Amino acid sequence: MKVMAPAAIAFERATKDPLKAQQKVLFEFLDRNKNTEYGLKYNFTGVKSTGDYQRVVPLTDCEAMRPYVDRMTKGEPNVLTFEKPIFFSVTSGSSGHPKFVPITKYARAKKAEVLNLWAYYILRDHPEITSGKILAIVSPEVDGFTPCGTPYGAESGHGYKNLSKAVRRLYALPYEVFEISDYNARYYTILRIAMEQNIATIATMTPSTIILLCQRIEKVKHDVINDIEKGTLKAGIDIPPEARKAIEKNLKPNPKRAEQLRRILAEKTLLPKYFWPGLELIECWKRGTVGLYLREFPKYFGGVRVRDFGYFSSEARCSIPMSDEGAGGTLAISSNFYEFIPREDIGKKEKRTLLCDRLEKGKEYFIVLTTPGGLYRYNIDDMIRVLGFFNKTPVIEFVQKGINVTSVTGEKLYESEVVEAVEKAQDLHGLSVKFVTASIEAGKMPRYVFLTEFSDSLQARKKKGFLKSVEEGLRGISEEYDFNRKAQELRAPVLKVVARGEFERFRAKKVKEGAHDGQFKMPQLTGDLNFQKNFKIEEEIFIEET
Repeated sequence: MKVMAPAAIAFERATKDPLKAQQKVLFEFLDRNKNTEYGLKYNFTGVKSTGDYQRVVPLTDCEAMRPYVDRMTKGEPNVLTFEKPIFFSVTSGSSGHPKFVPITKYARAKKAEVLNLWAYYILRDHPEITSGKILAIVSPEVDGFTPCGTPYGAESGHGYKNLSKAVRRLYALPYEVFEISDYNARYYTILRIAMEQNIATIATMTPSTIILLCQRIEKVKHDVINDIEKGTLKAGIDIPPEARKAIEKNLKPNPKRAEQLRRILAEKTLLPKYFWPGLELIECWKRGTVGLYLREFPKYFGGVRVRDFGYFSSEARCSIPMSDEGAGGTLAISSNFYEFIPREDIGKKEKRTLLCDRLEKGKEYFIVLTTPGGLYRYNIDDMIRVLGFFNKTPVIEFVQKGINVTSVTGEKLYESEVVEAVEKAQDLHGLSVKFVTASIEAGKMPRYVFLTEFSDSLQARKKKGFLKSVEEGLRGISEEYDFNRKAQELRAPVLKVVARGEFERFRAKKVKEGAHDGQFKMPQLTGDLNFQKNFKIEEEIFIEET
């Protein structure tokens, strides 16, 4: 807190004049990279204002930058940054091809500034979290190496593995746990180690990861307790020998803790709210498509507070939440340069690109980034909403990926609209679901299919009521959807109930195929006509045409 206080004071002072802070960071980036190939091509030296920058440098995206980044992966110097990348963060691209994001030492330091400020405000509000361990769940650092030998993989794993020794002692899990590729073995090992310790905070990006971990407890509780008692790690589960060796060297018999867990199990249910009584905070994403999973938190954690991670991606950390309320974070104006395309302009040939001082409360925008890692005017295809302002700086929250919009008859249905309708229907009927994904079913008259796995067994009447409420919600939220339903260009939707365990099976399959476990998000709207083929469907529920 003492170390970070001056940085927090400086940041809050900068929020009083965000345009000045943004100009400073832009010209710092341009000056650093003015002699790169990209800097010479677009005459960074001649850029004297933000207006010059917008006129001279074109809007880009993943595919436009791919040729430059590909050359950097081959070791070619001075392409986008004068610094050589030390790592490439890899994530899925909109074209289906993985995208590589160069991370330089400077870029990592700028991201760390945002992360440190985020941590500062957490410690300010929750000093109690220093009394226990941090249970952080990340993806493995290295997926492979580029042609020039630079590692690439998950930036979360990269950051975790490179923690200082002093900081690493605060974390419950050794890094080697995340190198266990077998889905079941990894989750077992996380529970085996974490249930023995006093956990004060849980940190992982997607709340679905936390819920899946909790759901595992019932299946493995007796084996975990026995392992804790004996100081062992269950034999026969698929853990690489080197990882097992590194993990087991820190395990010791702990019969006292095993007895505590058995007592909890005998008196009530073995849930985190009982065996981690010192849990102070959960840190994860709270907006976008993850709201369904947050609804399950009270069952496992009681009234524990939840702090949003802020809006960030492989490309940049962009916001700093300053409280547990909502999912809004103050725009990180000292770490990246931002432009914003109004939602209504995204399909137009001529798009407005606004600076942060032109944004309006309640409006939605697509965010365009210029980053310390060498991305210039980069449309990341993420939609954000402005919730208000901290001093004069926008407070933003993530809404959805821009590509998550479907339109077969002109209805232009957004994923955020599906999420809102589903959440309202859940509240109305008092039920919970493990996932809901809306997909298109083609035919003479297309319709939307809602693939759903319910948390509990329900009567057909209850399921039908849920579907009707989702339909009514969508028609109230989306004028285009309602118009196309009235015009009978879209049939009434159908609810397809999938078999128990299908969500976990699908998630495990995607992780095995290379998806990062800590970042996996089930889409809640997809235009993939074959998506439902991934699931075993047990029941179909219809509503009357209206």
